[in-house]
Amino acid sequence: MNIFALVLFLTFPLKKLTTIEQKEIDMDTVYTKKPVYVSFWALWCSQCIKELDKINKLKDSLDFFLIAINEDGKRKKARVISFIRAKKWNFPVVLDGRQKYMREFGVLALPSSFLYDREGKPVRKFTGFSQSAEKIFIKLVDSLNSHVDTASHSSN
Repeated sequence: MNIFALVLFLTFPLKKLTTIEQKEIDMDTVYTKKPVYVSFWALWCSQCIKELDKINKLKDSLDFFLIAINEDGKRKKARVISFIRAKKWNFPVVLDGRQKYMREFGVLALPSSFLYDREGKPVRKFTGFSQSAEKIFIKLVDSLNSHVDTASHSSN
């Protein structure tokens, strides 16, 4: 990761996002509820789709917020919406046709994903998504959630 991307990764540039369905998400309120996983993907990227299929299956049991940022562009918006519906993905998707977010995060390859804790602090960047990356991801999210559970129980 270059130094510019590292600085952006540490500061998390997303505050308010508009989904492909024109719903606004205030990321400052999302962070206080659960860890956040941001995944960059495109229709042509088979590994991206495999990653999002796996992450989508894990999100409810592991209790994290998933947001996918699509790089296909406005001309393919209808195709992206149709694809999401066919997959029955139930997480917010943001269209990044001009690759503004991709540049802000320093993404050079797809899939690239970022895991943040409940305070919006970076935990890990994933480039590609293998079986070993999935295991690491599960352990990290479990750890983030158990740390919060332990803190809330110890203060009672």
